[in-house]
Amino acid sequence: MFTAIFQHQVGYLTACTLTALILGGAAWALARRLANPHGMWWAGLAFTLTGVLGVTFMDGGRASGSCVLNHLLAEPFHTTQGLWNLLMMVPVGALALLAVRRPLPALVGVVVLPPGIEFTQATVDGLGRVCDSSDAEMNIIGGLVGLGIAATVLTVRSSLDWQAGLKSALIAFAAFLLLGEGVARPMLDFTNMDGTGLSAVDSDQERAVETAVKEAFGDHYEISGMYQQPCVGLPCKNIIFQLTSREKGQGQDFGNGSLSWPDKKHLNLLLESGDHPTNMGYPVTGAEIPSTGQEAAQVAQLYAQQQYPWVKGANVQETHPIGEKAQLGWIINWRWAHGGVQMPRTLDVQVDRAGHVSQVDVTLGPTRVKLPKAELDAKQAENAVTKALTAHLPADDAADAAFQVKAVTVKAVDQDGNWVPHWLVNVTSDSTQQDDEMQTSTPGETYRVNAISGQVSHTDGGSVGAG
Repeated sequence: MFTAIFQHQVGYLTACTLTALILGGAAWALARRLANPHGMWWAGLAFTLTGVLGVTFMDGGRASGSCVLNHLLAEPFHTTQGLWNLLMMVPVGALALLAVRRPLPALVGVVVLPPGIEFTQATVDGLGRVCDSSDAEMNIIGGLVGLGIAATVLTVRSSLDWQAGLKSALIAFAAFLLLGEGVARPMLDFTNMDGTGLSAVDSDQERAVETAVKEAFGDHYEISGMYQQPCVGLPCKNIIFQLTSREKGQGQDFGNGSLSWPDKKHLNLLLESGDHPTNMGYPVTGAEIPSTGQEAAQVAQLYAQQQYPWVKGANVQETHPIGEKAQLGWIINWRWAHGGVQMPRTLDVQVDRAGHVSQVDVTLGPTRVKLPKAELDAKQAENAVTKALTAHLPADDAADAAFQVKAVTVKAVDQDGNWVPHWLVNVTSDSTQQDDEMQTSTPGETYRVNAISGQVSHTDGGSVGAG
């Protein structure tokens, strides 16, 4: 991670260093003009703080409006990025106290600065990067270490004024807490991390992601923000990451991706999520702007031939509009089917209205497997899902629950090393709005039903129950 941060950034770092030197000199000149005896330390603080901010906001892009809250407080001590975040704040903490000679104001500054940086990364376009509580944690610890070192030296020399700035520091800290709770917190979405949450990736996982992304898009995108995220209820992980375009002047937008681990069989790349094409869409060589589903399918076919030539073996291809009037474009599905059963291998390509690829979903696997005969038919699969979902509702809610359940197809699923037929069942729930007496349907979810045992599970692997 450390190497990736500074790759190809010599020009930026040079400009940042020159800016820091200028601001450091300005701080020294101002301190001298004000007859402050600590001008050298003020210069050092301005130089160091400029460097820290410059590195932190380097390669900033579009703000995500979200932050990761890492409950594993010891985890960043085992990562290069975590140790770097600690070390770069040590001189800031030391120089802050050497400059102001007032412990409490310096302490407040050291504690307030890192959360302020993370909030800025999450909310300000152009400065956006991953907002992570681990970064703030290590920044604060580093600042406190520097503060402690300087305090020790100055205490020995009797050069600290422990009472000075007490009232103003407390007021500033109280204002920070109020702004954080009343203003900053409502502006952000939080992802909680714990023992089942995100953690750093290793070199093998980095290489796997780079290989998968290069197969999908060549060298069109840069990869950043990689984390590993455990699956729910299963002994596997997903490597999640962000993508940004390498083309100049297009750094404001970003995409997201995930790769299953350790099997590396499922790759999802989401480049655009809105109803308007952005700079992140992947341009397909030789493609034209589509106006119909058939033309979008031609774009997707051209893309698949260039990046996934094995798709020519698929015996099922379907095109579906996304949105009532295809405002999000079209999604083209390739499937391998045998004996009425969908095989594991799939490819889905979404084409936006500009003719760019906006999403790719790849599932690798065999195109034909040997399966035991399914013992449940479609109706029995639908009943199993209804029964399992109703059993998880409170008694009062279960009586009023209205599910629309539809068995779609049978798919071959790898279960403990054996291929087993599973029904894929779509579920939507109806809700009645009492004000206008209109009935609406919530977005659907897909469940799997083991066609042998009747076990019901969500498509993410979490068990729901037996039919």
